[in-house]
Amino acid sequence: MYFLYLLFALVGGIMISIQGVINSSGSNVIGLPAMLAFFSIAQALPALIFILIKRPSLGIKGALNKGWKWIVVSGLVGTTIVTVMTLSISEIGALNAFVLVVLGQIIASAIADHFGFLGIEKQPLNVTKVVSILIIFVGVALLVISDSIGDSASAVQVMQPLLEVIL
Repeated sequence: MYFLYLLFALVGGIMISIQGVINSSGSNVIGLPAMLAFFSIAQALPALIFILIKRPSLGIKGALNKGWKWIVVSGLVGTTIVTVMTLSISEIGALNAFVLVVLGQIIASAIADHFGFLGIEKQPLNVTKVVSILIIFVGVALLVISDSIGDSASAVQVMQPLLEVIL
């Protein structure tokens, strides 16, 4: 069962990347405000159908009364994510945008786990986790730097700006 959830997470990541590219392409055709509005409507319809089929334990009215703060904050965060990713993909490409997203998620998740934000179980950082995050950071930096250096760059040329930042 654990493997199935790992697969779900991988598929979710693939779908996030596909959605980002679709949003970026769509906003180039119909404009960002229209894309955001229609994206939100298309996303809300299946959720509303699901709520009507499987009612929340508090009921729809109770869920809205007790959960409106969570709903508003989540909606604002979601809109921000879609907006910045749609704009970023158009300018820096899908690969750069999404490796930076993953790095941001890793850093934020490590902090959330370490401090137990919003009631999640605390999972303190340790040396292995910190080193792993630093290795991921170096990989992301190499990917992003590689666009500015070009294909003919040697390993030394690629690593030099990164080493200057680290040291």
